[in-house]
Amino acid sequence: MRVMRVAALWLAAGGYGDRKDGIVGLFRRSKHAARTSRKPTWRERQAAERTARAEASLVKTEQKIHDIADEVRGDLKGSA
Repeated sequence: MRVMRVAALWLAAGGYGDRKDGIVGLFRRSKHAARTSRKPTWRERQAAERTARAEASLVKTEQKIHDIADEVRGDLKGSA
């Protein structure tokens, strides 16, 4: 019971509950984390370029696979 009275007095004196909305300070976002737009780092840009190249290569490979499959289907129809 005494702990509850001490906690109530401490919060009333401006402990963790010093914000108007009552949010405990531990769960607030820091000012640095609130910023959403920033320039990507060099490593992030390099990774994005590698990803773009890999996706382009994958599209080319998939197209080749479809072309070969179309050829094979045409050959099978011609021989039947």
